[in-house]
Amino acid sequence: MGDEELKGSIEAIQGLLLSLQEGETSEKLYKVSVYVQSVVKSWDACHIALEQKRKEDPEGYPKAVEARVKGFEASLKSSLRFARMNLDAAMVQALERIAKKPKNASKADEKRKADALQKAFDRFPDPTATMLEHYRATSDPLDKYLVAGPWGHEYLLKRQIEQEHYYEEICRILSCGDSAAGRVVLSYSKLSRAIDAVEEGGLKALNV
Repeated sequence: MGDEELKGSIEAIQGLLLSLQEGETSEKLYKVSVYVQSVVKSWDACHIALEQKRKEDPEGYPKAVEARVKGFEASLKSSLRFARMNLDAAMVQALERIAKKPKNASKADEKRKADALQKAFDRFPDPTATMLEHYRATSDPLDKYLVAGPWGHEYLLKRQIEQEHYYEEICRILSCGDSAAGRVVLSYSKLSRAIDAVEEGGLKALNV
């Protein structure tokens, strides 16, 4: 991936984010956009500085390249780490909106239920089918909130299990895919992959 492709992949993320920036999640998604855009600024600054160094100090250019490459790599990883943090925060906000926490649920109730659910789901290599089955079968509103809401998302993240199809089904069940929150939920995996692609592309671009 070269310079233009890197910038193109970032523009694609920006376009997707622009369509999602409404409602409660808009602030977090705006921050995702800012951190992703900072990758372009860092990349451009790296090129400008190296070109200037090439003209002014040809002998010192190789060392300058090494230093600038390390600097860009550190900046890239830092920017995208914060982009991912804000994307996750936006996802949690959106899930709170669609899952609807029971008003009378206490922290102790949540922990007790969450511990029981984790124990049950940990038995499966991929628990998503079981989680969906439990969501459909249970009449307990706290169970439904935990499985469909932030707890379920964070649980799947810790297990490193792909969530895209899981939340497609959750949004279908809740008929929320066209809402602002639902669109954020449905776009989360796509945006996560796009950020990963920018990181991979940025590292490859250093070798072009």
